[in-house]
Amino acid sequence: MRRQFAPTILTAAAVTGVVAFSLVASSPVGNAAARPSSAYAVSAEGQVPVDKTPYVESLDGKRRSSSALELPKNPLLSVRAGTVTAGNDAASVELFDVTVGPDVLSQVKVPAELKQTCANLPAQGADDLPIPDLPLPDLGLPLPTPSTKDLPAKNLPELCNLLLTPPSSLLGIDAVNVWCSGDDGGVDIGSITLLGQKIAVPTTKQSFTIPAAPLATITVNEQTKRTDGSFTITGLTINLGGGAQVIRLASATCAKPAAKPTPKPTQPTTPPTHVDQPPIAPPPTPVKTHHPVTG
Repeated sequence: MRRQFAPTILTAAAVTGVVAFSLVASSPVGNAAARPSSAYAVSAEGQVPVDKTPYVESLDGKRRSSSALELPKNPLLSVRAGTVTAGNDAASVELFDVTVGPDVLSQVKVPAELKQTCANLPAQGADDLPIPDLPLPDLGLPLPTPSTKDLPAKNLPELCNLLLTPPSSLLGIDAVNVWCSGDDGGVDIGSITLLGQKIAVPTTKQSFTIPAAPLATITVNEQTKRTDGSFTITGLTINLGGGAQVIRLASATCAKPAAKPTPKPTQPTTPPTHVDQPPIAPPPTPVKTHHPVTG
């Protein structure tokens, strides 16, 4: 029986033109080396590297679990809690309250002219006003230099609201749960908020995509099957700046434990060499005779 997480209710509106979501099942990768079942909650590569944390593996098939989630101090990523478990051809991850880019827009100094324009928006027709293409300052993230055109705002009123009342993070993730058993697995993701706007994530739908933009690209439910029989499923892969920073959340690998070596058979002990003993002579057979009679 496969383990499954109860579905999380997602109440969200899709944000077009910002984040790409795709369900990926990669082709088999040649790898003959045996690998253990394992799981980790968070890892990151790039300007802000983070080792797999917490990480657990099972070399002998016995169940291992860890909740020791301690991230290095960094301006990019924070996580409240996470638990990872791995055993014989089974693994799972539970991850809660992930924040990417905290207070990313709070440092943006809105030009006085734009502030004045926002303050004087007309009561009617404001939704038709175009978004000015203004450069944004360095946001402290590994991203190309963004402008107001890169923000998830469809019109000038949305841009004013985004800059004058900035959200608490670039990306907020309520929960990510991942499990695998053998060569199968599943993902359950709570609500995702991108710059203050919630996004629906249909994790069971194949190749669901929202067009990407310079801010972030996210891959959901990335799966890899290998020729050694192992299977890996990763809940979310967040790509910032075209690969400048890659964050992976909730990854589980299922594999059978390596076979124990067969003990060599015990060689029999050579018996001592037999030494021939001299033959034992048989006892003499008595012979009956008659003695002469004398008178």
